[in-house]
Amino acid sequence: MQNILLFIFTLFAYFVKAITGFGNTLVMGSLFSFVTSNRFTTPIDLIFSIPTNIYIVWKERKNLSVKIVLPLSLMLLAGIIPGTFLLKVGTDWILKSILGIIIVGLGVEMLTRKSNENKVSKTNPAALIVIGVLSGVLAGLYGIGALLVSYIIRTTDNKGQFRANICCVFLVDNVFRFFLYLFTGILNKEILHTAIILAPAVLIGMMIGVKVDAKMKEDNVKKSVITLLIISGTVLFIKSFFNH
Repeated sequence: MQNILLFIFTLFAYFVKAITGFGNTLVMGSLFSFVTSNRFTTPIDLIFSIPTNIYIVWKERKNLSVKIVLPLSLMLLAGIIPGTFLLKVGTDWILKSILGIIIVGLGVEMLTRKSNENKVSKTNPAALIVIGVLSGVLAGLYGIGALLVSYIIRTTDNKGQFRANICCVFLVDNVFRFFLYLFTGILNKEILHTAIILAPAVLIGMMIGVKVDAKMKEDNVKKSVITLLIISGTVLFIKSFFNH
């Protein structure tokens, strides 16, 4: 029964991934937590994130922006090592609760922002450092990149640009964390075995998502991203604060 539930959860997570360019970690983290631990979920999602991000980056390669990807990737890498260390020794419910509040706040702010306020400075070094390093810590600890999502959605004009840049930054994170998880022993035989079982769910979810995405309007995709941020932040806060 557990494997059936994990299969369904994984399929839905990568259906969302195909449409929004992210969200797989948010969905898997929330749903998997009902039947398994965060130390089990994060590395499994990492294994699947690498090929799916490669696919989306290649598909949207004409929309890539080095000015967005390079600085965020460097800051992200700077935060991954301490985040992974925290994952190895244990998790912090206070950090999760605060993150949940931040994600909800960002989602609400993006939802209520007027169209002419939809851009922020692409070269603000302070914003890049804070968002990048904090996102790296959270990526290493929970595999969560919601802060990066909130930044890149402001600096891109359409869903192609958004998906290309967010998935490219995530890919850099994925490759680095893969070897780091191997080195620290977080990736093990049990996780690899489960990943093999769930792999077909990733393929099915991505295939369905790509077909649905082709029929979705640009504005609906952006609203889906924002809604997912708000829901995930709320779930993360409730679970962390009340179940610590």
